[in-house]
Amino acid sequence: MQSSRKDDILEITLEGDLVASNLEEQDATLRKLLAEQSGVAQLHLNLGNVVEIDSLGVNLVVALYKELKLKEITFAVTNTSRQIKNLFNEDVEYEQNNNV
Repeated sequence: MQSSRKDDILEITLEGDLVASNLEEQDATLRKLLAEQSGVAQLHLNLGNVVEIDSLGVNLVVALYKELKLKEITFAVTNTSRQIKNLFNEDVEYEQNNNV
């Protein structure tokens, strides 16, 4: 996992897949990177190097979005493959249709 910062925008690039077998490690590293930064107004989560993501990985990203929204930090997922983008679109449509 790599991070870079320009002004108040933090970009975190995930390495490896977001699947159950490595999710705990990915989550801990992600949260550590966020905790080390102050004054962040935007977080860009770059998934360009992520090939596979399962439902737990989607849940991690959605939970991160919800936490950042409460802190009024803008969140964007960037550089996703079409397959991964479709997973997130399906999740958003589900939440909208089921008032989650």
